[in-house]
Amino acid sequence: MDLYRFEVTTKTDVIPVIIAAENDEAAFRLVEVELEKYFLRLPEVDDISLYEKKKIRKGNGFVLHEQETILSGS
Repeated sequence: MDLYRFEVTTKTDVIPVIIAAENDEAAFRLVEVELEKYFLRLPEVDDISLYEKKKIRKGNGFVLHEQETILSGS
């Protein structure tokens, strides 16, 4: 199983989404499911980008820094 870090871009926001899944296809599908669960009104999504992928192991994780996005080039 892998831990995925996605960035979902809308016209006004970059939304980080973290997913645990067996494969890439399932992970992308789960991003949409999590967005539907989180937002009362689903935002118009421009893009869903896979930012990082790691094997799930004891001690693995991601750091989410507010300025670090694909759009800012950091």
